[in-house]
Amino acid sequence: MFNRTLFKKRILFVGIPDMAYIGLDGLLMSGVNIVGVLGPKKDHNMYYDFKTFVQSRRLNYIDYDELDEPQLIEAVRALNVDAAVVCSFNYKIPRILLESTKDGFINVHPSMLPKYRGGNPYSRVLINGETETGVTIHFMDESFDTGDIIAQKPYHIHSKATMGTIFNELNVLGIELLLQVLRAYENQPLPRIKQPVGDFVSGKGLSEKELFINYNRTAEEIERFVRALNPFILASTTFRGNMMKIMKVEVASDAFCVPHPAGTVAKIEDDKFFIATSKGLVVPTVMQFGSFFMGDSKDFIRIVNPKIGEEFK
Repeated sequence: MFNRTLFKKRILFVGIPDMAYIGLDGLLMSGVNIVGVLGPKKDHNMYYDFKTFVQSRRLNYIDYDELDEPQLIEAVRALNVDAAVVCSFNYKIPRILLESTKDGFINVHPSMLPKYRGGNPYSRVLINGETETGVTIHFMDESFDTGDIIAQKPYHIHSKATMGTIFNELNVLGIELLLQVLRAYENQPLPRIKQPVGDFVSGKGLSEKELFINYNRTAEEIERFVRALNPFILASTTFRGNMMKIMKVEVASDAFCVPHPAGTVAKIEDDKFFIATSKGLVVPTVMQFGSFFMGDSKDFIRIVNPKIGEEFK
């Protein structure tokens, strides 16, 4: 099914779904010589699915309990690996494993490092209103996303991008750039550019508290926030004590109504309900209300019957 004879360098693949599926097949289809695969730990909910996926490609899947265990280190050394490539791996890799290959571990990170180090740059760039992000290929060290840079490629964020669209497009862009790096690596050592030292905007994952809509922000900021969590996390709010998940909102900043406190229903009109913010109004258009239903604003009005002045929290 796959031609693995085009590249001579012996590559260990390291990753966790979903990016690992895309990355592994992308490398295999391009002829990269994958000599082994490290996936999630056995207690991970994707362990069995990913192991089955790897074995269906007739690849060597390496089981382990801890990343510094002697059996794992010996197994990697026995493969005579030139370099390991990492596509989405949320475990910190110990030095003894980093040093088990000839030329180290190479990571694909979905941001323009040193900006947005961390586990969720996809959401953070949208929340912060960035118009550009990108991918970075870099050597790994014992910290997350701080190793020497090998290559970078920018990506323009379009006006209606969601976490999902950025995730998908940066995955593809990242594998394309990784393949360019691996082709160059066949014939020459990889470049190393030190990352600058300093405080940079973070790409860390969002806390539970951060998943809730803050109606004291502007309508434009809230619309961007909802896109930043769609579809993998989803923005949260509550109404009448019931949890709601909001998948999509529209900005209606030009809609006239009597001023209302942020977070309250300010207007109900034409099968839409408008929520006040610090500046402008938002109209939720796709939502899930508790365990009652998933639907649009028309469904919400028909089933829940919100009243002017009621509060979303």
